[in-house]
Amino acid sequence: MVVNANTGPAVVEGRAAPANACHGVAFSVFAFALAMGAIIHEAQSRMPAVITIPVVIAAFAVLVRPSSPVRLVLLLGLLTVECVLRLPNPFNHQMLLGIVGATLGSWWLLLLVRAPRVARDPAALYERIAPLLRVAFIITWAFAAFAKLNSGFIDPVATCAVWILESIPAVQVWQALAPAVIAGTIALELAVPTLLLFHRTRPWAIVLGFVFHVVSALAGHSWFSGFGWAFYVLFLPPVVLARGVVVARRALPERVRALVAAAYARGPLTILVLSGAFMAARYGVLPALPPTHFVARHWGAQSTPLCLGWMGFTGWVLYRLRAHWPSAPGPRASLRVRSPIMWVCIAALLLNALTPYLGVKTRAAFTMFSNLRTEPGHWNHLFIPESVRVSDWLEGGDVRFLKIDDAELALLIATRESEHLPLLGARMLVAEFPNATVRYTLNGVERVASPVQADPVLGAPPSTLQEHYAAIRPYADGGTCKH
Repeated sequence: MVVNANTGPAVVEGRAAPANACHGVAFSVFAFALAMGAIIHEAQSRMPAVITIPVVIAAFAVLVRPSSPVRLVLLLGLLTVECVLRLPNPFNHQMLLGIVGATLGSWWLLLLVRAPRVARDPAALYERIAPLLRVAFIITWAFAAFAKLNSGFIDPVATCAVWILESIPAVQVWQALAPAVIAGTIALELAVPTLLLFHRTRPWAIVLGFVFHVVSALAGHSWFSGFGWAFYVLFLPPVVLARGVVVARRALPERVRALVAAAYARGPLTILVLSGAFMAARYGVLPALPPTHFVARHWGAQSTPLCLGWMGFTGWVLYRLRAHWPSAPGPRASLRVRSPIMWVCIAALLLNALTPYLGVKTRAAFTMFSNLRTEPGHWNHLFIPESVRVSDWLEGGDVRFLKIDDAELALLIATRESEHLPLLGARMLVAEFPNATVRYTLNGVERVASPVQADPVLGAPPSTLQEHYAAIRPYADGGTCKH
């Protein structure tokens, strides 16, 4: 396909390109962007190499051939496995990708049996899966914004809004500006999912999203920004994405384009070389570098330049095409999900987003850096009443650890010495150390579990469902920003 990036709609062999052709390009653009997000994520991830290596290889395989449905489904499947292995405490973006990946993987395998030609057609697949991906992204954004409507987030002393900005090196927020930062953060996060709902306002959502994810990456959360930025391409008309491919190619020097063409022509070798270079940098070069203030303050500073470079280049491409965003021909980005399996995915996303209010868990629930508290006695949401909590998982009391005789367990909770956990969270933390002796307080009353397995309170084992799903966050007396 040849796309005229400057003077009109896409053309195929001199004729106007059918919507189907542009949908195929849109599939490739999203697959490429998602693979870049996966590489950025793995550069910052602390997962074992046995998990990171397959994800990286699959991501580079997608980069080499982004039009391949098989490769995209394989990448989503590996990201789902990574999410499952992190249960009950995956990060919020991993939870989103895990639910979506499990759904699309199951749906695609059924489609492969029923209609193999459709399952291998990137254009046909894009038309079917893009609505679900858009809805899933909007749900995640909307609940993340809604969770911030609580008394903790609007507290200038404890708010995550200021903490995030001050995580950027050399940035310090004056106390007098804290209310403005809080109001601006809430307004932006409520605006993005709202603007994504409507065709004419989506360009503004993408601009706001770009600013948000750049700030997030600078603050050390590039693995979230890398994946998040990939989803915005789903809201652009396929014709715009096709033009964007041409603009991006023309922006590369001739020698770089020749090198890229040669790399694509030698797919397996390219995947091997790129994956090997990534692993050498990830596990060899970067850990050997001397620590700096920037590295020490960031979770994975090595992924920040990669994320910002990727967002900067693609942002420049979109800026070049800004005049085409609202007026591009072709079908609009639909939010109509038709498959029953995909509706199960939406239900799972909604349920996961509601779990803090239902009393099931307090993290990995699209409440990222919101200051939200839903534990008994600490409820702080401004609009959702505490009476909606129907589960008793967060009940049973407040635990604070005082002294542990097991060195491994002591190291595990060393950063939580001044913090508290609901009883279930404490039980889950010590469950793998049944022979340890632990001195702790329960609701302020000191107790000793000697050993843990003999204590009827702290040693009571969590259920299988709790063990794999009850992600519970520690909290401090004064209120602190927690993921």
